[in-house]
Amino acid sequence: MPPILMMAAVLAASPPATGQNFEPLTQAGKDAPLCTAEGSLCVTGTREGAFAVTRKGKLAAQWTAKKGQDNEEFRTLPSVLRLSDGSGVLVGIGVRRSQMYSGGNAEVIFQRLMLVRWGEEPVAVMETPYSSDISIRACFDEKDMKQRLDACADQYTLTSTLKAVPNTHGNMPDLMLAMKATNFPRGVNRQADSLEMPALTQADLVEETDKTCTYNRRYTFDAAARAYRPDAPLPPCEDFTVP
Repeated sequence: MPPILMMAAVLAASPPATGQNFEPLTQAGKDAPLCTAEGSLCVTGTREGAFAVTRKGKLAAQWTAKKGQDNEEFRTLPSVLRLSDGSGVLVGIGVRRSQMYSGGNAEVIFQRLMLVRWGEEPVAVMETPYSSDISIRACFDEKDMKQRLDACADQYTLTSTLKAVPNTHGNMPDLMLAMKATNFPRGVNRQADSLEMPALTQADLVEETDKTCTYNRRYTFDAAARAYRPDAPLPPCEDFTVP
């Protein structure tokens, strides 16, 4: 094979540059920490908010997550990003808020991104919606069931992805947040009684994308504030972010 083609093949097979991508964290067992593929970096966390990062088997950082509400629980999110200069990592923490309803329930998770620099106190640099799964009872008798065509729950779902984007202004990558929000059936919202709507038709029994709460944002690190800032404000979207 010609040298140029050999080099192209090597580059194509090479992994992306360290520090520009989130790496998945996996668990070897139920009580095992979440670790990178080669096992050199691991993260542990409790529902109460005690977190630790180990590096090559040695404790590198630990902290206790701050609660914004009494009913919050915490978890480690399954990805980590190594900074390109090797000075630390970005670790995602899931902040869970939940609520039980009569015939329904709601779970909302926010993503809190922690900047962990080796030898320094970890600091929260970003917090955004991560996911939600909300189901609200919509039928209370046979009349309601007929009006709703047996679709007896209003459902609200939020999903997100966060990706790193290289930049030319430091070792902290830009971050691209993509959010998708949907509701079922078509036309429902949590600010109105869905039984006051006209009777549903078969055409309404579809998942509907919420255009306001489906969006993309680019985040850039503000070194002075030690925080990521979006290129535009996030819409409130309480239908999807409040349990």
